[in-house]
Amino acid sequence: MRQTCYKFWTILVLALLLRVIAAYAIEQHVTQAGRTFLIEGDANSYWELAQHIVAGEDYAVFQPPRRVLRTPGFPLLLAASIKVCGKSVFAASLVMAVVGTGCCWLTWLLARKLFDELTALWAMLLVALSPLQIGSNVQILSETLFSFALLGCLLALARLLKQQPGAPSGRIAFANGILTGLTVLIRPGWLLWVGLSSILVILFGQMTFAKRILCSCLICGGCFVALLPWAWRNHEVTGHWIFTSLWSGPSLYDGLHPNATGASDMTFFDQEDVLSTMSEFDMNDHYKQRAIDFVVSHPRRTVELAFLKAGRYLAPSLNAAGFSGGAFSVFCAVWYSTLTVLILAGALDLRQRMVWVGLLAGPFLQFLLVHMVFVGSIRYRLPVEFPLSILSAHGLVALRQRWKQRTRRDCERQSGVT
Repeated sequence: MRQTCYKFWTILVLALLLRVIAAYAIEQHVTQAGRTFLIEGDANSYWELAQHIVAGEDYAVFQPPRRVLRTPGFPLLLAASIKVCGKSVFAASLVMAVVGTGCCWLTWLLARKLFDELTALWAMLLVALSPLQIGSNVQILSETLFSFALLGCLLALARLLKQQPGAPSGRIAFANGILTGLTVLIRPGWLLWVGLSSILVILFGQMTFAKRILCSCLICGGCFVALLPWAWRNHEVTGHWIFTSLWSGPSLYDGLHPNATGASDMTFFDQEDVLSTMSEFDMNDHYKQRAIDFVVSHPRRTVELAFLKAGRYLAPSLNAAGFSGGAFSVFCAVWYSTLTVLILAGALDLRQRMVWVGLLAGPFLQFLLVHMVFVGSIRYRLPVEFPLSILSAHGLVALRQRWKQRTRRDCERQSGVT
């Protein structure tokens, strides 16, 4: 027990130390380059919104003002950092390092709940040492906080799926919905998980069928309650009930237009400047309709783009310009090839318990399908690697046990021959 505790704290401290080192290295790099963020664009708007929250100003960016561009989950965390530490990007990066370490802890917690202590330690070690997670966790981007919230959702769902008939489950289901809604406020694409988690409860829950249906309804109700204040605010500023954001249209068109490549390139948005002639709500609908028109007119190209986006999402290393290639990409390719083998081994070993495969691989498959429609990037895969690492760890433990059993049998056979 003491040795297990020692291993746990060693891995957790190592995870934090690696992320703090990464935050410092990135801070030095961007300072020398004369920039504020390593990855400009999204980070700038998040940071500006956070400053507006702290100052009590209108929650909007750009001109004309876009008031429903970003859901408020991640800017609220940055606002808390600014409130306590001032307008220091490095301080915010250290906050993100702590959240990223928290993701490692939640990975351990989820793995221990589903399997055992050994699997949990291996899962935590894998995410603690993951090269892309270390670098990504300290960025001023929503992925790390989303990963933390996503793991919280999976923990709540795992508890619900383990509820025995007769045990109270309504509150757990409603809390699950609340957690899901709060996670949607960090990353709107998580909204689909409401349906997927409800399906898992109906198919694999151990309660009576009527109770499973009730729990599914409570998950949906909890999510609605969590999103309602944000939707109410959006109705006040736009006249429409918007439960996520008004950026899905341009994002969809980004991946589905005549010059699309599968990668993100939003230059068309500034060039066309449609916001000068229409409202934010109408702009969103305008681009959504153009994307639909493209799909109807170019079905073959749409399918080609879907595979290109899937390739970018599944890439073993960074695919953004300026970050790909070199020895680091080779290392990442080896790392992810190994993890893929272990994931398949883990899933195969769990073929009699497909509910846990669905729980751990479901977010990965959900975002694969989402980003085969929008745009693809390894960045969107990183949050769902945390639950996948548990499958990897289970595969590793299963392979080790089989190796030990085979070695023991060989030894016994040789002893018998002797």
